[in-house]
Amino acid sequence: MQTTWIYALSMGLFSACSLPLGSLITFFWTPSQRVIAFFMAFGGGALLAALTIELVAGTLQAGQFNALALGCTCGGLLFIGLNEVVNDFGAFLRKSSTRLYHLRKKEHKQFKQIIAAVQRIDIFDELSDKDLKALAASIQFHDVKKNTMLYRRNDPAEDVFIIEKGTIELIDPSGQLPSRNFTEHGAFGWMAFMSGSPYRYNAQAKSDATIWQLPRYAFLSLLPNSPTLLQAVHKEMRSTEVSQYLVEEQGLSPQRVKQWNDDAVHSLLKRGIFHDALPIQRNCDVFLQHLPCIERASFFKNLPANEINILASRLIYKTHKAGETFFVAGELADRMYFINQGTVNMLDAANNTGSSINLSAHSAFGFMAFITGMPHSMSALATSDTEVWVLRKQDFNDLIKLLPEFRKHVDHYIQHADIENYLTHQSGVDGVSINRWKRMACVAITKGLAIPSLHSMLFNVQEHKAKPLAIWLGLLLDGIPEALVIGANISVSHIGLSLLAGLFLSNFPEALSSSVDMRQHGMKGNIIMLMWCSLMLMTGIIAAMGSLLFVGLSPATLAFTEGVAAGSMLTMIAQTMLPEAYLKGGGIVGFSTLLGFLCAIFFKTLE
Repeated sequence: MQTTWIYALSMGLFSACSLPLGSLITFFWTPSQRVIAFFMAFGGGALLAALTIELVAGTLQAGQFNALALGCTCGGLLFIGLNEVVNDFGAFLRKSSTRLYHLRKKEHKQFKQIIAAVQRIDIFDELSDKDLKALAASIQFHDVKKNTMLYRRNDPAEDVFIIEKGTIELIDPSGQLPSRNFTEHGAFGWMAFMSGSPYRYNAQAKSDATIWQLPRYAFLSLLPNSPTLLQAVHKEMRSTEVSQYLVEEQGLSPQRVKQWNDDAVHSLLKRGIFHDALPIQRNCDVFLQHLPCIERASFFKNLPANEINILASRLIYKTHKAGETFFVAGELADRMYFINQGTVNMLDAANNTGSSINLSAHSAFGFMAFITGMPHSMSALATSDTEVWVLRKQDFNDLIKLLPEFRKHVDHYIQHADIENYLTHQSGVDGVSINRWKRMACVAITKGLAIPSLHSMLFNVQEHKAKPLAIWLGLLLDGIPEALVIGANISVSHIGLSLLAGLFLSNFPEALSSSVDMRQHGMKGNIIMLMWCSLMLMTGIIAAMGSLLFVGLSPATLAFTEGVAAGSMLTMIAQTMLPEAYLKGGGIVGFSTLLGFLCAIFFKTLE
């Protein structure tokens, strides 16, 4: 008996020693996605063959198919259920395939919630299922933190917002209108959205909130193709609420509102489109004249004429009264500013001397935090009536996609020492994180993608530091069945060489792939290695315990037990290993699975 459990312990440790080995390799080498895919599929094929030969074939010869089938079914369902539980607690981060499945599941759940959210707006409640799904496909989901600014006064009304939970406060920065609070199931920004006028308020999260965001372009695209929506918009335009809004909150004269209303309704009924009641101010021509004189923000200088014109067309021209705040220290930067005329005071709250910087015409400000996606390190206040051009983050990201020379200028600017000095001294970011962000930013820019937010990157790393236990439990869930198989086999006879080889070969790529993914998500190498070493030890211990617990079981009970383990492992191969391999390597998966299958059979011939 003593010899049996020691033998099971040693076999369990041997089969799982490829886990820390696969993780250790990532300290010195980061394999390509195709290499990882090859190993994953090879290991999956080897394990499939080993389970078929060692467990299924042997149990069928003993005449225990019913017990085996019942055990496999229970094992597969048990794995699926437990996998769902640990994934919801963060274990989905252990593999790309589990992460993708988790995100798809979340998106499907959100899509059903979106349909219900859209119907909360009266104008949409009679739309057909087809039209609702067309709108829902474009809606974006956001979790926002307390004090997050969703939009500011005079921004283009490009979205309407629906609150799933939390409280959003609409604030008039001029103080002329009272603040308004919107809570769960409320919709805000609708009147500006519908009429095509700038937002009248600042919208700020009063608490942590979950919101749905419907883009106006999706609404306008659906309008000509949906008679129901067109009639509803027609009715809305003729309502007194729209006219009162444009007169009382946007300052238009009743005559101008009536003229717009008549023109818009005529165009709507004839062509399915209508023009905006109050177009956004851009002042592009004046900006083009001032651009050569603008101080700092060098990535806007010396661009081709066509790119400068496109850039200018994305700016918003705004007036801030004396005493109005542009942003405060600690607020996430989502826009940068160019002063046309007036004065702005930049105050460093962290400086005990109370020193400040005074900016005037032709100055750019807020751009360091804007580029890096960090919170502002200083506050900005208009000390006189000040006119500025504003570039929002979403427009900046579009410019990176559209303009090749602008893309090069931004890429070069990110490498400048000023950025590193700012992040080190003003934001307190360590050098490793700065360099990692720079690499990610340059890759994104080269591909024409949005620059990743350094703040989000740092936040995600901190968030994922709480996930190791959940990830470890998920990995243990993958490993328990193999330990039980080892223990059950040794309790009645011995473990086959093909099964041992299949387990060893499947563990190596699993650790290799998962370690690469976890390191990319900010987990430290020593924590990852500790995980795999502890899992190797747990595999040996569970195998030893299984060799003792399964002694003396009836053939049917033993077949059921082995079936539970085999069913769990086969489900794991189909649900995580092979999808992971295909996700990373595509067409290479089929042949490498075959090679692994043949490799396990070859080991069987050596017995």
